[in-house]
Amino acid sequence: MSYLNLDESLDRSSLGIDHSASIDDPGIAESREIQETDPDRPALTEIPGRVLLVEPAVGDRWWLRNELLAGRMEVFEATDLITAQRAVAMFQPNLILAQLRLPTYSGLELVRRLKRDSTTQSIPVLLYTDLATAEERIQALELGASDLISRPFVGAEVLARLRAALRIRHLLTILEQRAHLDSLTGLANRGVLDDRLPREWEACRRRRTALAVMIADLDHFKAVNDNHGHAAGDTVLRQSAATLARVIRTSDFVARYGGEEFVVVAPDCELSAAVRLAERFRTAIAQLRIDEHGDTIPVTTSVGVAAFADLTRTGPAELLRRADEALYRAKEAGRNATWFWEQTQNSPAPAARNSDTKP
Repeated sequence: MSYLNLDESLDRSSLGIDHSASIDDPGIAESREIQETDPDRPALTEIPGRVLLVEPAVGDRWWLRNELLAGRMEVFEATDLITAQRAVAMFQPNLILAQLRLPTYSGLELVRRLKRDSTTQSIPVLLYTDLATAEERIQALELGASDLISRPFVGAEVLARLRAALRIRHLLTILEQRAHLDSLTGLANRGVLDDRLPREWEACRRRRTALAVMIADLDHFKAVNDNHGHAAGDTVLRQSAATLARVIRTSDFVARYGGEEFVVVAPDCELSAAVRLAERFRTAIAQLRIDEHGDTIPVTTSVGVAAFADLTRTGPAELLRRADEALYRAKEAGRNATWFWEQTQNSPAPAARNSDTKP
């Protein structure tokens, strides 16, 4: 648990000063005592609270800070809209507690700016004030504020409302992740790929760098399900996905394309490097040892690769199509192979069976 005043942090952060609250802080000691005597009380460590407190008055800020620290929150401080925006960028809080009556700009304007920015719109914002009109309450909720609390209030009420907002955000995050992830392999799903590939294409086009796509298809996967059962097939898919995620570069994006197919989008990647990447994956898959009831399940994969250096003449769908054509030829030629789209010949070609040979 810690707190940090933004103005102080700009000077002190480079000096290595520790802003963590002392273990002897009476508020923290009280919080620990409460959890020891009430084991059913939700432990906030399950949903960490990084709170940005936006309050211009020193006395009120001090009181709220201590209440938040006692509730095991990590606290950062700001005094107005400008310092709050800077604090959001620096400290990335997952919750904001802000005074409605801020100098120059109101808390409503803070909510408006946060909610129209895609990088901050998911952060819950709770406003508080001595007195708010019905119009202000309606406007706060319509702008996206999670709550508007009227004073006087006690610290326990503030903490309860903050925890409720944290739980809601936590659940929404889980739902969002489930919507974007393949439940079996944990990789991104087809919908995320359809969104990501055009964005990577545009980014590489602006940088004038190459973009590569790799499509991998597990060989004879239907036979695995037929001979060993679907549970074994699921194990093969999970281990293959984990192998692919391990061999790709940190800048690459991988998704389950459907069934037993996987796609890798590799930005800033020339064809030769993409083929070597595909060969690393193909070789790693062939080395997998998956045992099911005493039987070893053989696993191999076929891979198709395509890379475009000039991204001004065509589009991402064409790149994906070329990789798919190369994959088809790899399977047609006997499987357990990597083929790539040879642009000079305008047709697929086989990759050499070692990662050091360039296409």
